[in-house]
Amino acid sequence: MNTIKIKLQEVYFPFLIVGIATIIFYNVFRWTFDIKLGILPLKEDLLNFWIPFTLPWIPILIWLRRRIRILNIRGKRDNGYFGYQFAMAAAIAVPIIISQNYIEKSSFDLIKIQKVEEIQKFRNEKYFDIYSFEVDRKASLSYSTSRTSGRYNNDLNFYRYFASPFKYSNSIWYGIEFKKNLSNRVSDAIKNLEYRKFIINSKRDFNIYDFNNVTYFEKLGNSDKRDGFMEAVQRGFTEINEKEEVILIPRTDNFNNRLGNSFCWIFCSFGIGAIILLFMVLIPKIDQHELNDFKKNKPLKDDDLKYFLDFLNPFGLNKATAILLLFNIFVFVVMIFYGLNIVSPTPLELLEIGGNRRLEVLNGEYWRLLTSMFIHSGVLHLLMNLIGLALGSSLLEEVLGTARLIIIYIICGLLASLASIFWHQNTISVGASGAIFGLYGLILAFTVFKIYPNYMRGMTWMFLGLYAGVSLLFGFFGGIDNAAHFGGLISGFVIGGILILINKEQLKKTW
Repeated sequence: MNTIKIKLQEVYFPFLIVGIATIIFYNVFRWTFDIKLGILPLKEDLLNFWIPFTLPWIPILIWLRRRIRILNIRGKRDNGYFGYQFAMAAAIAVPIIISQNYIEKSSFDLIKIQKVEEIQKFRNEKYFDIYSFEVDRKASLSYSTSRTSGRYNNDLNFYRYFASPFKYSNSIWYGIEFKKNLSNRVSDAIKNLEYRKFIINSKRDFNIYDFNNVTYFEKLGNSDKRDGFMEAVQRGFTEINEKEEVILIPRTDNFNNRLGNSFCWIFCSFGIGAIILLFMVLIPKIDQHELNDFKKNKPLKDDDLKYFLDFLNPFGLNKATAILLLFNIFVFVVMIFYGLNIVSPTPLELLEIGGNRRLEVLNGEYWRLLTSMFIHSGVLHLLMNLIGLALGSSLLEEVLGTARLIIIYIICGLLASLASIFWHQNTISVGASGAIFGLYGLILAFTVFKIYPNYMRGMTWMFLGLYAGVSLLFGFFGGIDNAAHFGGLISGFVIGGILILINKEQLKKTW
């Protein structure tokens, strides 16, 4: 009985307190600064999913990570504890995500108005029932784009946005969206054929669309969908103030049923997670040694988080690696605040913020060769490159030193960008992979010419095969800029060969 009391008191009840506090905190924060004041410059997918998905990890790592070690979890020690952290994060994240749908919809009433132009009186409202309106179909503007989605970007999604102006009103648009999904693994010829079909079919469907088939209208907030409609509007009106434009999309459901059972599921989802965690906490025995250390406030002996933070310390042992990793992360965060989709920005969005393409570079925008190295087309793209960068850079920093590693990284990235625009005529290229392949080119040179000691060469061949070899192989199936990869790999190998010719013995002495 005393054992159960310790588990509940030291692990389970703190989880409940942290979980409930985190859920309440984020909902109050979201409602105050986004819905009430409208001052958060973040898109709805970030506020509704990505922040709720990642936020629970902060209090878990700060307050619960140490407490979990009290439990004597069988199996691999670190994997077991991470599983508990993941279960806690999921138990908190799911109700937060569900609650965003509830507070976003429940915070607004249905405003009944006679004419469309009356919407300007209700700047902070979201739902409207308009008694009488007319739409000018002939003055409609459209914009088409595509995004990838799914695991490994397996899906290709076409979107077409039609923005139709309401008659007798300024800056208010009726928005209609069409979309189509297909596999991203099909050939470029099939993609082009399906895209042309989509454009023709969406235009046909728009021409017969019934604008009066609407129960109420929803005013779009800061989202990718609104950006799509604004791109359409800006095709015809380049001087408009984007913030003053209102995009209304039609809804055909019953307004009173919009919330469904979301309120109930906020509590049910947390309750289910709490019950699962209760069993997870009660089943294992107590690690008495860890419990004693915890009561004495001793730090963890094997603390993976501390090792990770030390690895990212730009003043620590891996200065160059940390600087390159942090800078890539910083640029991605800036991209998010700039308004880009966290999963799959469109090619046009990537080009606007510094993506690499032949036409722009040849017209004098040479800076794109550099900026494109630090821009990523989604969080998965970023994570994959961060892993490759961390592995490759850590194998080279002791040999090259901080300054020389960063300089070589940038040189290889520039040469990879040049290779990309030389090979591709109209491809928008972004990402650190060209520069990373440059690092692996150096690793290849140092392995072939035996700069690394014998005990390390097996490991370097493994890294080359797992990262460089697999990446190049997938590049042949499309969706990956292999020209930049080969350009970086070759340039890195050549630079490595030059360094070996100049100072082979000194390089070997670093080991």
